[in-house]
Amino acid sequence: MSKAVFSDVGLYWQSRMGNNPDGIGGNCHRYDIVTKRADGDVARGTLVVDFGIKIHNDAGGYNCSFPSPEGLFIKRDAADRSLADPPPGKHRPADAILLTHCHEDHIGALRHAIDMGYRLPPIHCTAFTAEMVQKSLTRAGIIDPALRPDIHRVLPGQTLRIAEAEVTFVPVDHLPGASALLLRTPEAAVFHTGDYKFDATLPLGVRADAALLRRIGQEGVDLVISDSTAAGDQDAKVSEAEIERNLTRLLADQKDRAVIAGVLGSQMDRLVSLGRAANANQRRLIVTGASLVENIKAAERSGIDFGRAIGAPLLLPEEGKDLTADLALVVTTGAFAQPMAGLTRAAQALPGALYVDDDTTIIIPQRSIPPVKAAQRAMVTALERRGARVITAELANELGYGRIHQSGHAIAEDTKQLYRLLKPKQAVSPMHGAPDQISANGQIASDLGIRALILQENGVRVRITGEGVDVVGQESLPRIGASESGLLKQLPRARKGEGRRPSPPPPIYRYDRLDDHGERVKARNIAPFHGPARLAGGRS
Repeated sequence: MSKAVFSDVGLYWQSRMGNNPDGIGGNCHRYDIVTKRADGDVARGTLVVDFGIKIHNDAGGYNCSFPSPEGLFIKRDAADRSLADPPPGKHRPADAILLTHCHEDHIGALRHAIDMGYRLPPIHCTAFTAEMVQKSLTRAGIIDPALRPDIHRVLPGQTLRIAEAEVTFVPVDHLPGASALLLRTPEAAVFHTGDYKFDATLPLGVRADAALLRRIGQEGVDLVISDSTAAGDQDAKVSEAEIERNLTRLLADQKDRAVIAGVLGSQMDRLVSLGRAANANQRRLIVTGASLVENIKAAERSGIDFGRAIGAPLLLPEEGKDLTADLALVVTTGAFAQPMAGLTRAAQALPGALYVDDDTTIIIPQRSIPPVKAAQRAMVTALERRGARVITAELANELGYGRIHQSGHAIAEDTKQLYRLLKPKQAVSPMHGAPDQISANGQIASDLGIRALILQENGVRVRITGEGVDVVGQESLPRIGASESGLLKQLPRARKGEGRRPSPPPPIYRYDRLDDHGERVKARNIAPFHGPARLAGGRS
């Protein structure tokens, strides 16, 4: 397939990464708009939806991989010239980045692209996502405003005119601020779900609106690009309100015991459920763990009021130091046994870690997933050796408390509901899942009489018009592998009057160009060490 911008009008879509046979992550999609204006001139625009990382859990040396920014963004040191109409064989750079939500597999590569020397176009996203992007850049050492992209905050349900398309941020149920994206041009309409599910009882953010989705479908949607992560799950769904009730009963049986809950740092809704369960049992909620506390502060800056949602204020450790253990519920990080997370540190009895003994109950209201099962089991075993009673999501159900976790992604029931509301005219293309999950998603569409466009690889280019959805070519797209280089880290200096910064220095990465499956190195150390977090003039 030619890499040149197509001349035929239409809305062109390409998964740059995320449709991965080797595992979930690295989500990134490119949309090219080719349309005719009222005066007959052809207009073009390019949008990038999400730019995330795929975490590497093996011992192969890479911390993560992500879609190559080559062809998407412009290097900062490139000549200042317009690339709106690139020569044949050159990609048109993106006019804007649209973010569906703030999980690392959707935003985590932004800091790496800047570190590699790229200039990012304006970013459009909701408030909590914007705060989390800012946090991510700060923790990476990208503190110079000249290096940061412009970030425009969008209200849930708002429609913007960007790059020759009308883009609507449609609220979905996943985490605060999560949005599906409706892209409309005169030629076609695409509904890009991002991560979603249906749960009207989630306590934070704006809920998905079935009436709005039905109206979008009635106005016409040609293609739905759909999250597949849990599409094969046929189990009955449990709501967050039910999880709160189950946690309340579980906590009631821990009288006179210290109780610690381990969550993922982004589980803001589950934090509220734990807080409400604590209230019902005359306990105060204490939060600890750097990433969790930072995420709470980011959420509060975006307008979320945890005290109001819970019915009592959150406490930091120093604020709850006078409480006896049986009057507190301590929430920390480590549900997936991440290195240096709160539960992991407690299991290893590291200095400053939470104290655990045979009077301690530890609750993990997060179902284990295959990549972390071994690490989580090892952590649980270490905690039990220290005397703790550990109740995982799986064990809680076996003990009769009911389910204390539900996937944040659409299960089969949710997937059917979305397709019945939107009634896509042309097709559904399942994305963001393992091959069997993508197949399950496609089968749901087929059973409803909707064409399922199953793409086996990243790089396929699809043209969408009101007349049809057609594959028009494929491109081999390299990935970038990122690994900590081992060079000395540079600690950003504190501003005058700020005092000493407690955060550790940002890591310094080396970047290799990998093939489109991440299996083979095509070029090593492709970015010289001129990024914001690196020593001046340093090279690997």
